[in-house]
Amino acid sequence: MSQLSEFMSIYDGAALVWFLLVWRVFAWLTDHSKWKTETLSFAMHEERRRWMRIMAEREVRILDGNIISGLQQSTSFFASTSLLAIGGGFGLLTAAEDFHVALEQSILHISPTPEMFYLKIIVLMCMYAYAFFKFGWSYRLFNYCAVMMAATPELGQPKSIENAEAAGDMNIEASKQFNYGLRSFFMAMPVLAWFVSPLAFAISATLVVLALAHRQFFSEPRRIARRLLDINVNLD
Repeated sequence: MSQLSEFMSIYDGAALVWFLLVWRVFAWLTDHSKWKTETLSFAMHEERRRWMRIMAEREVRILDGNIISGLQQSTSFFASTSLLAIGGGFGLLTAAEDFHVALEQSILHISPTPEMFYLKIIVLMCMYAYAFFKFGWSYRLFNYCAVMMAATPELGQPKSIENAEAAGDMNIEASKQFNYGLRSFFMAMPVLAWFVSPLAFAISATLVVLALAHRQFFSEPRRIARRLLDINVNLD
């Protein structure tokens, strides 16, 4: 216990636990709780399903293919950015002494122990590595979705609706993986505040989660998406 306290202060440990806790609570709230159907993401998932049903009615599906291609390019961009961030982390590890001196000489006069400094960088790199795997898997799922779209028969032919619904489910799974990767990007921001102090880390994590929750449950885009979802439900 004494060795642990020498390596990490109780404040750093508490801030890290708080960070993981609020991240997990937010993920549960938006992805698994009974309130997940009220989120912006859920409304857009239903739009993806509607998109695939409409796609089945089109004889020419160039527009749909272009949209999927655009989604893949966006996913590829974030995956590449994740790799660059991981490379930047390795750069910080190799130049740790210079960076440590710069922090001490800054206006904040930050002087973390070398062990804590390395730990913070590694945590940051792990988050970008997690994001890379999510973006990479999302890219692959969008590719699967494109194949399923191409294999969907036109409306009126056997199994057209079933194929369109399966393509919609694949599209949704791809978007979920993309959201997980993007969420990791957002949650990496509080880790930067950890270099300042554990309190800044905990406060930043709370503020980021509150901002993400506001987007999902109370934002104007959420209101627009929910209004459209209600209209389409009534039409059905």
